[in-house]
Amino acid sequence: MGVTSKTVTVDELGEHLEQYFAEIREGTRIEVVDGGETVATIIPPLKFFKPGPRPKNLETDPAEMIIAERERERSGEKYK
Repeated sequence: MGVTSKTVTVDELGEHLEQYFAEIREGTRIEVVDGGETVATIIPPLKFFKPGPRPKNLETDPAEMIIAERERERSGEKYK
């Protein structure tokens, strides 16, 4: 399930608030515009975020990879 997105005006949001909040609960992201400018973004709770499966062939912990990369950056080794 992907996140859907919808753009509404402030007036539309006010007139149909319950309908839009029901959509947000279902995972829809709402951009609120006023005068053509985005004034707010209402996003669904993180419970709707579903990460993909972890690769089966991943033998190294991603955190260890990030730590090693940062250590190389700090030592200057990366830029030699």
